[in-house]
Amino acid sequence: MKLTSIRQKASLAILTISLVACFMVAIGWQAMRVSESSLAEFEARTLPEISTALTLAEGVAQLAATAPYTASSARPFQLQTEAKQLQTRIQALRGVARSLIDSEFKDDVNQRLDELQATLEELVKLVREELYIREDNLAQQFRIRVLEDSGVNEGELSVERTKVLFWLLKLIENPGHVSQDIVDDLDLLHQVQPSKDITERFLAAQKRMNEITERKTYLLISTRAKSELLSERVSNFVGILKKRVSRQREKVAEVVANGQLWIFGISALLLIGLVRLYWYSQRMTKDLEAVTHDMEALAKGALDSNTIQLDRDDEIGTLVDAFEVFRRDAIYRIEVTLALSEQKRLLETIFDNMNDGLSVFSAKGELIAWNQGYEAVFSLQKGDLHVGMTLADVQRLISMGAHRNLSIENELVYMDEVNESRHHSSQSFERHFDDGRIIEFRSKPMPEGGFVTLYTDLTERKSVESQLRQAQKMEMLGQLTGGVAHDFNNLLAAIMGNLQLLSDSEPLSSDQRRYTERALAVSEKSSNLVQRLLAFSRRQQLFPECTHIDDLIEGMLDLVEYSVGSHIQVKPSLNCPDVHCLIDPSQLENALLNLSLNSAAAMPSGGTLTFSTKSCTLPDSDVPAIRIKVEDTGDGIPKEVLARIFEPFFTTKPVGKGSGLGLSMIYGFVKQSGGDIIVTSEEGKWTKVCIFLPQQAMAHASSKTSLAASADISETVSVPVPDDALIWLVEDDEEVRNVMRSQLSQLGFIVQSFDRVETVLESLEKAMYPDVILSDVNLAGVRNGVELAHYVKKNDALSGIPVVLMSGLPKQELQEKYTLTDDDLLLSKPFTIRTLESVFKSRGSG
Repeated sequence: MKLTSIRQKASLAILTISLVACFMVAIGWQAMRVSESSLAEFEARTLPEISTALTLAEGVAQLAATAPYTASSARPFQLQTEAKQLQTRIQALRGVARSLIDSEFKDDVNQRLDELQATLEELVKLVREELYIREDNLAQQFRIRVLEDSGVNEGELSVERTKVLFWLLKLIENPGHVSQDIVDDLDLLHQVQPSKDITERFLAAQKRMNEITERKTYLLISTRAKSELLSERVSNFVGILKKRVSRQREKVAEVVANGQLWIFGISALLLIGLVRLYWYSQRMTKDLEAVTHDMEALAKGALDSNTIQLDRDDEIGTLVDAFEVFRRDAIYRIEVTLALSEQKRLLETIFDNMNDGLSVFSAKGELIAWNQGYEAVFSLQKGDLHVGMTLADVQRLISMGAHRNLSIENELVYMDEVNESRHHSSQSFERHFDDGRIIEFRSKPMPEGGFVTLYTDLTERKSVESQLRQAQKMEMLGQLTGGVAHDFNNLLAAIMGNLQLLSDSEPLSSDQRRYTERALAVSEKSSNLVQRLLAFSRRQQLFPECTHIDDLIEGMLDLVEYSVGSHIQVKPSLNCPDVHCLIDPSQLENALLNLSLNSAAAMPSGGTLTFSTKSCTLPDSDVPAIRIKVEDTGDGIPKEVLARIFEPFFTTKPVGKGSGLGLSMIYGFVKQSGGDIIVTSEEGKWTKVCIFLPQQAMAHASSKTSLAASADISETVSVPVPDDALIWLVEDDEEVRNVMRSQLSQLGFIVQSFDRVETVLESLEKAMYPDVILSDVNLAGVRNGVELAHYVKKNDALSGIPVVLMSGLPKQELQEKYTLTDDDLLLSKPFTIRTLESVFKSRGSG
C-alpha cells in the first residue's frame, strides 16, 4: 500500500480549499464583471439610446407643435423667425439622430426627418406665399378702398360697382369665405371696370390661398402624422430598447443566479471540505491521543494495554506500526529484563544456596567469585578467601589433608596439567581424601578467558551408588538363585523320588540301605539349601502374623545368651511396647539368632551385644516402621568386605566353616517382608545391623492372622480318592514325570501322563473323566496348570474333578505371575512319596 503522508493530505486539503475559494472568487469576480459589463453596456448603449430616442420624440413633438404656429404666422418676420426655429429644431433633431447607435433606426429617423423637413419647408414656403398673397390682398384692398373712395368723391359709383367692391373687400377681409350670391355675381365682376383685373387677380390669389390653406392643412396633418409616426417609431425603438434592457436584466439575473448557484455549490464544497478537514483533524487528534495515551501507559510500565486498532496509511499509521513494534519490543525487553532479573535473583539464590561449591577464576588465574558451598565443601572459614587470590594459594588452602586426584577411569591426575588445560578445555576429576570424602571437580573455560569450577561432594552419592550397585547385584543374584532354585527343586524331586522308590524296594542289603538313606539325607539338606536360596531371592514361603516385636525379642534373649556364650554381655533396649508388625515370627527369630552368632564370632575375647528398638519411618519413605538394631563391640567389618556381605555363598570363614547364606537369607527375608536392612561398621570397633520393618495397625491383626491360617491350610492339601483311582499326571519334565508316575503307581493308583494342558483338554472331550488331576504349574505349551484348574472349576460337567497343582515356586509368585487363588490346591516341590500318600487319602472302592 502506497503511504500518503499527513503533510501531503493537509497540503492537498489546503490546496483544494484554496482552489475552491479562488474558484469561488473567480466566479464572483466574473459575475461582477459580467454585471459591470452589462451595466456599462446598458449605460453606454441603452440609456443614451433611450435618452436620445426620448429627446428625439420630444423634439419631433415640439416640432409638430410648432408647425401650426408657423402655419399661422401673420407677419413675414414672424414666419422668418418660426422658420428659423423650425430649421434649428430640425438640425437639432438631426444632431440628436446622429448620436443614435442603431444605424437602421438612425437611417429611418433621418429619412423621416428629411420627409418632415421637406413638409415643413413646404409649409414655410406656403406660409410665405400666403403672406405674400395676403400682402398683395392688402394692397388690393387698399386700391379698392381707394377706388371706392374715389368713386364716391366723383360720384361715379354705380350700384353694381359698389357691390363688387364690397364683395372684394369682404373677400379680402375674409378670404376663403365667398358667399354664393357673390359667386353668382361673378359675371358682374367681369363687367365692372377696373375691378375686372383686380377681380381676376384676386380670384386667382383667392384660389391660391384656398389651395395654400388646404395644402397647409394637409401639411400640418402630414406633419402631425409624420411626427406621430416618428414618435411611434421612437416608441417602438424605445420598446425594443426596453426589451433589450429586460433581456439584459434577465441575462444579468441569470448570470447572477448562476454565480450565486456556483457560489452556493462552492460554499457547500468549502463547508464539506472544512467539515472533512475538521473530522480528519479530530480523528488525527483522537488517534494521536490514543497513541500518546498508550505511550504514557507504556512509559508508566503498563504492559497489559491492548494493541492500537488504527487503519491509517499516513504518518500516524506508520507511527502506530512503529509504536506497536516498539511496544512489543519494549514489552519483550521488560519481560526479558524481568525474566533476567528473576533469573539473576534465582541464580544468585542458587549461587548462594546451592550445596555444590562454585568458584570463578580470571584468565590471569585470580579468584573472582565463589559461593558459600565452596567454603562448606572444603571446610573453609570466613575470610580465608578474598578476591584476587591466586590459583596456587587457593589450591594450597583446599588441599590440606592427604588425598588423591583421580580421573573418571580411576587414573592419577596431575594438577599442573589440569591447571594448564582448564583455561582452554573442560576438565573433570575426583579428589579422594583419606578421611573418606570424595570431591568432584568440574571446570569449564569462559569465553572471555578464565574458567568456572563446580565442586560436588560425592561422598554420600558414592555411598548410595555403592548401595544401589549392591542392591542391583543382589537383585540379579536373587533372580539367578530363584531360577536355579526352581530348576533345582525339579531335580531334587526326581532324585528324592527315585531314592525313595529304591529305599522301598526289597530286598536291600545293609550297605545299599545305608547308602540310600545317606543319599536321602543329603537330598534333604539340598532341599533346605534351596529354601535358603529362595529366601535370599525373596521367593520363600512366608507365614506372616501380627507380631509384637519387643515381646518377640524379649522372649528369645535367653536363647541368644545361651548361643553367644557367657563371655558376651547381652543388653536389651526395647522402646516400642505398642508396635506390631505383620511378619513371619520364626523367620525373624532365625534372622536375629544368625546376627547374634555373627556378632559372637566377631567378639572372641568378649564384648557387648545390644538389641534395641525404635519407632521411625522406612528409609527414603514416610511409611511408619520399627527399627531393630543389633550392635556389637567386635572387630568390625573391612570396607571391601562390607560391600559383599549379602552376596550368597560369600564368606570370610574357612572352607567348611560357613555356607555364606546367613546374611543373604536375612536380606531376602527383610526385603520380602517390605522392609530394609542397613549394615555399618568401623573396623576394629563396632558393627551395627539395622532392620527396618513396616508397622502394622492392631485393627488389621485379626484379618492378617486369618490370612496366615489360610496359608497353613493351603499347604496341607488333602484329596480323598478311591483305592484304584485314575489320576491324570500333567508334567513336562520327563524325569520328574517318570518318578511321580512310579510313586503314584506304587500307591495303587492308575496313572495317565500328559506333558501339556492342550492334550489334557482334548482328552477330556473324548475319554473317561479321571478321579483327580495332578498338574505342574509351569508347563510346555501355551497354557499353564492354573488355567487348567480354573477351566475345570468353571465347567459344570468337570466341576467334580479335583485339580491339585504342584510347583517349586513360592505361592506369592504364583499368585502374582499365574493368578493363583486361595481356593486352588497347591503342593510345593520337592515332596516325598509319603507326602503324596497323605494328600491322596483312600476313601475305599465303594
